[in-house]
Amino acid sequence: SLPREGAPVWFDTLVLLKDAPHPVEGLSFIDYLLQPQVIAPITEHLNYPNGNRDATPLIAAETRNNPSVYPPAEAMDTLYALQPLPKNIERIRTRVWSKVKSGQ
Repeated sequence: SLPREGAPVWFDTLVLLKDAPHPVEGLSFIDYLLQPQVIAPITEHLNYPNGNRDATPLIAAETRNNPSVYPPAEAMDTLYALQPLPKNIERIRTRVWSKVKSGQ
């Protein structure tokens, strides 16, 4: 559930890199995933919402009515976007994360 004071909002995306070796196939895969009859069972399996309104009627009521998956409008109204960090802070974060990943 969401805190009463709100929370950051985020979303996942499907992207195709500009230098993808097989762009036609990549776009075809994205088109496939976004078909209502394909994305609806994925939503049910992952308990993670999707943005395809045409898929909504295909999602089981238990998932569709779960406020942890699809929060009510009043909860959605409390969500906010995170603002970009200043460049100097972003550099520090990148350095620290690089050390974490390298085990140093």
